[in-house]
Amino acid sequence: MNKPDFNHQLNELIAMLKSKGFVIKGCNDQQLVQLERQYGQLPEYYKIFLSKLGVNAGDFMLGTAVLFHEIADINQGTLVLMAENNISIPNNLYAFLLHQGYSSLFFMDRHDDPMVYCYTEGDVIKNLNYRFSQCISAEIALYKTYQTE
Repeated sequence: MNKPDFNHQLNELIAMLKSKGFVIKGCNDQQLVQLERQYGQLPEYYKIFLSKLGVNAGDFMLGTAVLFHEIADINQGTLVLMAENNISIPNNLYAFLLHQGYSSLFFMDRHDDPMVYCYTEGDVIKNLNYRFSQCISAEIALYKTYQTE
């Protein structure tokens, strides 16, 4: 997915969330620099996502850890989950999502729009065959589906 399309999808989501009364807040430059000091260079598309929705995302992905203040817990929780299940921890792993403590999404390269991998407790690491932008796009589509029911 190209950057203008990704930005457009995020902006449409933000407009929808704001129309529901949510205050949406992204990470500032200082927060992004702080993350890169701690974890190394982060993919461009991930930084775009965080800059738009990283602090407060309303009810988007509610119940799933994805926000700036949760990132340390997301990464630590993913490492613990893998270690407890005797899963070899991939080099350069950076987890950006942790769902209910048993399923994690992560990338292993830092290209602009990296491939996304999933580890769910009791399973093996799976390549989702999605890039980060496609993964977020699918989450947005799922969110929109639930808004029309």
